[in-house]
Amino acid sequence: MKINQIISLITLFILLAPYFSLAQGQSPGDFLKNFIIPTQVGICNQGESLTNCVIRIIEFVLRLIMIIAIGLAAIMIVWAGILYIRGGGDDKKIGEAKNRLIFAAIGLVVAILAWVIVLILSRWVTTPGQL
Repeated sequence: MKINQIISLITLFILLAPYFSLAQGQSPGDFLKNFIIPTQVGICNQGESLTNCVIRIIEFVLRLIMIIAIGLAAIMIVWAGILYIRGGGDDKKIGEAKNRLIFAAIGLVVAILAWVIVLILSRWVTTPGQL
């Protein structure tokens, strides 16, 4: 095997090891006991105001975007680290890796700030006068 393939396999193992080691399964009996049949369609509850329903949908979509943003930021940070290591002293390659790391960090901060702003505004709209 080439050294690049070995490094790729080691990196993949390091990234996936927490998922494999922390995985917990349920027995089939526990799954059936805790299985809940949904009685509503969508995120909104029956009798809920339109404002609260729209805010719930926005929070749900934003939560999905946050999960994707955190995953992409992690991938970009790892990629920047690999580029930095493979730079081998070349200032151009090391500068590219540093820029990639900075952009990943800035993107992660912007995504978290967007989530916090929407969360604060949604709490303010749903319960006026209380933050």
